[in-house]
Amino acid sequence: MILSALLVTVLLGACITLSISQRLKLIEVLGLAFLLGMGLQTFLMVCLDWAGVRLTATSVLTFSLLVVAGLVVYLYGRRAQLKEWWTYVRTFTWPEIDWLWVLVMLAIIAVATANVIKTIYYPTFDTDSIRGFNLIGLAVAHDGTFKGCGLFTDSSYPEMHGAASYMTYAPLLQFSYAYVYLLGAATSKTVSALFFLSFIAVFYGLLSRFTTHTLAAIATLMTLLTPEMLGFSSMSGTNFVHAVYASLGILCFVTWYYRKVPSLLWMSAALLMLNNWTRTEGIAFIGAACSVLLWHSLRTEQYKKLLLFAGLCLFPIVFWNVFLKIHHLEATQALILKPHWDSGKITVIATEMWTLFKSITFYGLTFIAFPIVLLLNVRAIFKKRDHLVTLLLIVLSWAFYTILIYQVDYVWDTLERVMKYSYKRFLFSFVPLLWFYMAAGHSMSWLFGKINNILFPKKNKRK
Repeated sequence: MILSALLVTVLLGACITLSISQRLKLIEVLGLAFLLGMGLQTFLMVCLDWAGVRLTATSVLTFSLLVVAGLVVYLYGRRAQLKEWWTYVRTFTWPEIDWLWVLVMLAIIAVATANVIKTIYYPTFDTDSIRGFNLIGLAVAHDGTFKGCGLFTDSSYPEMHGAASYMTYAPLLQFSYAYVYLLGAATSKTVSALFFLSFIAVFYGLLSRFTTHTLAAIATLMTLLTPEMLGFSSMSGTNFVHAVYASLGILCFVTWYYRKVPSLLWMSAALLMLNNWTRTEGIAFIGAACSVLLWHSLRTEQYKKLLLFAGLCLFPIVFWNVFLKIHHLEATQALILKPHWDSGKITVIATEMWTLFKSITFYGLTFIAFPIVLLLNVRAIFKKRDHLVTLLLIVLSWAFYTILIYQVDYVWDTLERVMKYSYKRFLFSFVPLLWFYMAAGHSMSWLFGKINNILFPKKNKRK
């Protein structure tokens, strides 16, 4: 039953993926199918709940299958584009395989297998999941509703009320857990494992468009081996899932910009929508993408794309806040809406930020390797504008989120603790972006080319 239901979710996602773009590799489609499918699945569940339909296995699957049928009919009407995609997939040429690529791919498979086994075997154990996300998923599955869930209507659960309460978190993860619990799952962590595997597929696929398959594999492995992020990927929290949607949304934007694939702009919008449907502070990444798109629109004097892109990306946060307000589930406003100066806050943010950036325990080599590669890239950045937009998106996303952290009134915790824990986990979103930049940039491609000539002199001589 659970496998059949997850197949329905993947079918939802595959239909959406192929409706958006016919210029995707097979590995990218396989990864995006679950990511977009689960996003749409949870949105449909919220719509059913809003309409007053009790959430049960029967009601959710019936409605989902109807949507799949509608999407299949739509795709049948666009079968010419599907043939175009299949031709694109069939013309894909495999790279020349070398032993280094094989070794790195085996290492990726080993890490992925170990992580998936750990994820599925161990029960939910982190505090936020036990008291929040996993609990809400269980409660929604039990009560058949979010808007009338006993966790929110009963005052015995103080964690669900007030500023920064679990009740107001964007709902993608909670509803994805509720989905599998409705179908009789003993644990929600199958969902976490599928997010992890989907991320690997899409990240590797996108990066291999910009560099060799071997270097793409190495960067993928280094991303996966980030200690803190790898640890959290096996839990039931929102942080890794948010990192998946946010980073891949930005990388699709980068691919659209540099590889001139128009449909990938809308794939970026879809993923950034779900980034906001996972955590509302994901608006920082939307702000970065919209800023770059505004600059592009001013140069081309075309603004329709910007307006549609921004509208799509911001729709989930508007939809969710309207849902909460109508059903009287909104929490105390914690955001300071006017500019202000607080030197104490700035000092704390700067101090804690530096502590996090230099931590090998948390982020491995990520924040050590990045500045080195950036320095090596300086000449290429100024002479060739080498991945300048990629770098700009990273900096803007980081700046917008830091400003957001600064503008919050911390009535439920201290800023120091927020920086040590929330900010620390938000940086997961930047780990894939930084490794993508390092692998796709000029200096690493040049250096790896030299190493490749040393490792495989005969192969390169034949060429």
